[in-house]
Amino acid sequence: MRPIALAFGLLALGCSARPVAPTTPATTPAAPRPAPLVVTLVVDQFAAWIAEDRLPLLPPDGGFARLRREGTWYRHVRYGHAATDTAPGHSSLYTGHAPRESGILANELPDGRGGRVSILRDEASRIVTHEGVTDAVGSSIARLRVDTLADALRARVPGAVIVSISLKDRGAIFGGGRRPTATLWFDPARDRFVTSTAFGQTLPSWVDPHGLPPALQALRATPWTLSDEPWVRAHAATPDDQPGEGDLDGWGTTFPHDFARARRPAGALRASPMGDSAVLALAGDALTSARDPRAPMLLALSLSSNDYIGHLFGPDSWEAWDQLRQLDASLGRFFARLDAVAGSDGWSLVLSADHGITSLPEVSAIPAARPWCDGASVRGGRDAYERTCGPAGRLDPDEVARELQAAAVRALGEGEWVRGVADPYVYLTESAEALPAPRREVLQAALTARLREHPEVERVIDTRTVPASCAEGESAEALLCRAIPDRSGAALYAQARAGSFFDPGYTPGRGASHGSPYLFDRAVPMLVRAPGREAAGRVVDEPTSYTEFRRQAERLLGM
Repeated sequence: MRPIALAFGLLALGCSARPVAPTTPATTPAAPRPAPLVVTLVVDQFAAWIAEDRLPLLPPDGGFARLRREGTWYRHVRYGHAATDTAPGHSSLYTGHAPRESGILANELPDGRGGRVSILRDEASRIVTHEGVTDAVGSSIARLRVDTLADALRARVPGAVIVSISLKDRGAIFGGGRRPTATLWFDPARDRFVTSTAFGQTLPSWVDPHGLPPALQALRATPWTLSDEPWVRAHAATPDDQPGEGDLDGWGTTFPHDFARARRPAGALRASPMGDSAVLALAGDALTSARDPRAPMLLALSLSSNDYIGHLFGPDSWEAWDQLRQLDASLGRFFARLDAVAGSDGWSLVLSADHGITSLPEVSAIPAARPWCDGASVRGGRDAYERTCGPAGRLDPDEVARELQAAAVRALGEGEWVRGVADPYVYLTESAEALPAPRREVLQAALTARLREHPEVERVIDTRTVPASCAEGESAEALLCRAIPDRSGAALYAQARAGSFFDPGYTPGRGASHGSPYLFDRAVPMLVRAPGREAAGRVVDEPTSYTEFRRQAERLLGM
């Protein structure tokens, strides 16, 4: 072989013998993990005592049983303020602040004309329907002094999706915060879901299928009948026609409740399980239309039908039992919808309530409906939820206002002195507020004395005497202190005796209510479902602060 050829051959041999670097197989980038989908759900008027007594009786395939299996049940979440109503309750859950800091002290305020208006009414806003901005005054969050869970999420993640839905403005607005993607509530006068210009100039297109009159009328096409009559009969301790129930505009006090009989069918819808069905249907539309898997989503829902039903028929009624049974089934279906959208491990939920409820005063004549009054069943001789075994009654706020005005005239002479009563506060007119100190003291004393003549009134507090800082703990004074903001405008706080209450006015002289500092009103449940992050099947019996609701939601949102 020639030398040149030999050299090339050796070179080629050397090249072929050189180790070949291993090739790395091509890898597919991991799909980005979807952003958190967190549902906050407030069941209006869902007392801890009701949850404790009734959740174990529900079927194992319902929504509540699933939450108990897959999450943690905090059985005794307590509000730290005295006035337990819807607006203060929702505000406290979503802000972590009591009314003293938030400024939301009640549901309503006197309007100066003998009536009351929503504490969220805002003359600068207008109602928005699917047809656009109307001339009607709307609602806003302007009165709130602190930030909400949604506000904090928006500040942290500007592109977050925040949707809040309820039958009530005060049920929806605190969940959505100041800059929601959408905040919606039901307007019975228009028979549709609406918003206000405080939150947007238009409604989302996905509201159309379930938020307009045709869909809502379809829900009312058949009467409300018992979904499981044997189950209700087995557990309810009162008859279907128990005394004290209210008849809402001819809708009746016994089953079936035919919407065609009601003079205002849209109003009756709210006081039936179909009201919650409407909210959950819209929530499902929001999940499929508004959600962006790349951005965290807060879906804040407030289910108000339980509250309307409790106010009309009482928490011991057949209606209340059937409502719970139907809500349980509706939640089960909604959770299945969440599974379909995000996978069973792809969503988390925090469920609680804004306040509790007391029984109808007439229930005192039905011993079976008050088992806690059996000495053998009361822990240490005292009911754990401070429920009463004595007589109770209703206070008509309009009648009380007239009595107080008459007492003021007797003490001071002619003049307009009392602006009105809005549970549980008494408001004075500007003329009364401007009185010289000695005459103002005469007025306060006269009003206090007249209120104390009512056997339904436990105590009367001059709001000017509330200290600048509130004590720790749950003493009566501390609870009251946290209920009254400075510059509240209220002159007196009238606390009803346990079991008594200010008449909510849906059917005057009938029904039940809440608003007191007692544990039957102030203690609510909380269930937290968070796959992989929350213990499954756990029960927490220790008292827990209401501030845990926001803390849990923030944790699940990655905040």
